[in-house]
Amino acid sequence: MAKSRAVNSAVNIVYSFGVKLVSFLASFFLRTVFIRTLGMEYAGVSGLFTDILTVLSFAELGISTAMTYALYKPIAEKDTDRIDRLMNFYKLAYRFVAGTVLAGGLVCVPFLSVIVTDVPSIKESIVLIYLLYVINTASSYLLIYKSTLLTASQKHYEINKITIKISLTKCVVESILLLVFRNFILYLCVEIFLAIFQNILIGRKAQKEFPDILKGSNHDKLEKEEVKKLFHDIKALFLYKISGVVLNGTDSIIISSFLGTGLVGILANYNLIIKNIYNLVLQIFSSMSASIGNMAVTESSEKQYKVFRALLLLSFWFFGMCAAVLYVCITPFMVLWMGEENTFSTAIVIVLLIDFYLTGMMSPISSFRTSNGLFVQGQYRPLVMAVINIVVSVALVRPLGVLGVLIGTVFSRLTTQVWYDPYLIYKYVFNKPVFLYIRKMILYTGITLLCCAAGELLCANIVLGNAFLVLVIKAAVSGILFNAVFIVLFFRSEEFIYLKDTGFGLLKAFKRKKGER
Repeated sequence: MAKSRAVNSAVNIVYSFGVKLVSFLASFFLRTVFIRTLGMEYAGVSGLFTDILTVLSFAELGISTAMTYALYKPIAEKDTDRIDRLMNFYKLAYRFVAGTVLAGGLVCVPFLSVIVTDVPSIKESIVLIYLLYVINTASSYLLIYKSTLLTASQKHYEINKITIKISLTKCVVESILLLVFRNFILYLCVEIFLAIFQNILIGRKAQKEFPDILKGSNHDKLEKEEVKKLFHDIKALFLYKISGVVLNGTDSIIISSFLGTGLVGILANYNLIIKNIYNLVLQIFSSMSASIGNMAVTESSEKQYKVFRALLLLSFWFFGMCAAVLYVCITPFMVLWMGEENTFSTAIVIVLLIDFYLTGMMSPISSFRTSNGLFVQGQYRPLVMAVINIVVSVALVRPLGVLGVLIGTVFSRLTTQVWYDPYLIYKYVFNKPVFLYIRKMILYTGITLLCCAAGELLCANIVLGNAFLVLVIKAAVSGILFNAVFIVLFFRSEEFIYLKDTGFGLLKAFKRKKGER
């Protein structure tokens, strides 16, 4: 079982990383075409409405996470009757979510003039643009429920195969339409069509993989006690959902309302790079969620703790390295890409990267908390986090501008999530003192900060005639420096040895599997 989990995780990681990389490159190319053809103000409106709909998506209530967790055990036990009942419940729940998002979106229409400010170049109706974003988000919930069965059964790579094809199609078709017609409404209509088409394809794939479960002939409902247990978990996850929504969605709304929608476009450019890199690395952990869930119901806490420590080191390796490289390279990259007038100050960049690093280092924590069903424990932490974020961001937006809003996000994370979520899994899953985690985090963060400073010093005197070549050299120098420090300090550690042995074991398993074919 352990070997099967490892192979499934590896397959999911490879596919997930590949699809995210392709999606990142496609998104980068498409956004470049978008800004060159329509302008930064359209980019600001696009980023703002995306974040508003992120806020409205709280109606999802964490149903997906609760359902994925609920499916782990019946899938492991091959209990098709229970899986069927869960999927029927899930389908009805998402119809309710779609209706709630649509209704919530319509309620916001009268307030658009307050939220959207300083966009004189937008020729189309702001209301029409916004409604298209609402339709896109609401319709996506109608067909997505079948994908959870693929994810929970460790077959998320099947979803990624479809996603990568749609991403490439989207990049090519929408880029051509933008270059030829320069029409935002046409662009949004194609966006809606491709999103719906993608969900249809994923649904058909799930139907093919699980014909006995998704055949539609079984209309049995969950027992009342089962529904009660699910709603108990969903209620707790709803509060977690709120914190994610507030952190990811309200920054743009506050910036647009107080400082102008144009700045949202610049922030969206930074987020395109930083968040896509985050999503790339995150695939290592999200692709293993189903395997961790399987381990949670079949293995001891000591086994989970051993795997967790290895994943925490892996998280530090990748997110620490990315933070060090981005610290040196992101400003010169943004100057090359969009011009110096569309860049932020060093202080804003530092705060963005602090949030990137902290969020990344929470990835193993989040995976183990969710996979072990720790939904109710600490359910009010996200609510406290959300309130702190809004209060601090609004208080600082006038005196500090964009920097103040981003400080609110980081401050709320530091005072709640960064220490409390680890406390939960150390107490309820590992049965160990959380001090062990805090000590590791202090060590890892200190090394990351030193590598950022050292990389900046080493790269400060690199001056050549070609700005792109300078950028490549700086990225290589800062990346090599971090990896050299990492190898010297950790290559003898128990966690590194575990990662190395697991990696070599997977390579052998893949070769053996390939040979069998």
